[in-house]
Amino acid sequence: MQTVNARLIKKSALSPDTTDFAFEIAEGRFQGLEAGAHVDIHLGEDLVRQYSIWSWSLDGRQLNVAVKREDDGRGGSLAMHALEEGVQVQIGGPRNHFKLQAADRYVTLIAGGIGATPLVAMARELLNAGRDFQVVYLVRTKDLAAMDSKFKALGLQEWYRLHCDDTDGVFDLPALMRSLPVDSDIYTCGPEPMLNAVLDAGSALRGGTIHFERFAAITDADHGENESFEIEISSSGDVYAVSAEQTILEVLQANGVHVDFGCSEGLCGSCMVDVLDGDVDHRDGILTPEEQATNSYMCTCVSRAKSKRLVLDL
Repeated sequence: MQTVNARLIKKSALSPDTTDFAFEIAEGRFQGLEAGAHVDIHLGEDLVRQYSIWSWSLDGRQLNVAVKREDDGRGGSLAMHALEEGVQVQIGGPRNHFKLQAADRYVTLIAGGIGATPLVAMARELLNAGRDFQVVYLVRTKDLAAMDSKFKALGLQEWYRLHCDDTDGVFDLPALMRSLPVDSDIYTCGPEPMLNAVLDAGSALRGGTIHFERFAAITDADHGENESFEIEISSSGDVYAVSAEQTILEVLQANGVHVDFGCSEGLCGSCMVDVLDGDVDHRDGILTPEEQATNSYMCTCVSRAKSKRLVLDL
């Protein structure tokens, strides 16, 4: 994965709690800039956070991320907001687990809060490709609609809708699903309650697929108690025990088995490895239910085993 030095060239307030950060690469150009992609921003020792890119320059030397300040978060957003123009940081990636599919289907983009950032880039790509689509941006209040001006700048006209809960009431997601053409695709990103509401309303969708991206970890309440198990390294045959208190990633690192990692929350995909045998207890926020069901790969930072042993392709 590419890691480069970049300089923060501009900070711009987008809303009372959200700021846009424009970074310029020191040498060369960013690779893999595309709608849905995110980058790793290194903010200090052992502090790496992932942010979706919403805009970039044609020459690949600049990119923009928008970050909401979370005063009660884990420190990443506060560290980002503390950056001053001119500072240099390391940026890794981009990587993309939220790609627009090439199929010529009608597309609906459903954005919630700061989850709008990757969807701005998607709207731009769909517009440039001449695709049929619409954008629905859901926020609590208009002043928190940080990416509203970015959507409007694309000239989407009647294909863009901003919905504010305080003035418009609760948005009727099932009605939206029923109104869509057959075999429509949905791309959505936002807070966990909104994502769950979209997925629940998806039962009214007539064909098509819901593609989603989380930006918060799935809570442990969604899973049972941790149990111990074993992992086997296919290349060496070495077997290591993973206790209830350890992650697979921690055990691999302790035994000198190299695996890339970033967020350590199952959100970025850096630590994904192939699984050759065993039943995975998936706890990531990246893989779709269909991908998880294959048991072909897993995030070693959060996912565990349902079987007594997992054989990893390492």
